[in-house]
Amino acid sequence: MAHSIVKGLEMPTLAPVQNERHAALGERLDLVDHVNVRLTISLGSAEMSIGKLFALAAGDVVALDREVDAPVDVRLHGKLVARGVLVAAGDRFGIRVTEIIAGAS
Repeated sequence: MAHSIVKGLEMPTLAPVQNERHAALGERLDLVDHVNVRLTISLGSAEMSIGKLFALAAGDVVALDREVDAPVDVRLHGKLVARGVLVAAGDRFGIRVTEIIAGAS
């Protein structure tokens, strides 16, 4: 049986990235800045039986599991990346980002 000799590799120490906002890609954010992604904004959720679901009628109210003034979740491919508050953006809803989730980048 042959024996292999493994020698250690000397690797240069990497300097920390100065801009935390783009830390995952370093200075090369331009490589992906043209890629479109779809964000999902979650107001909350509700749990109910199938019977109650099928009994819903126009005008019924389904209470969500969040308080009225609680922030909404911003998700990218199901992963929580930020939180914010709903705002009016013309005749549409918008979101004002109030928190970026650490480690989401």
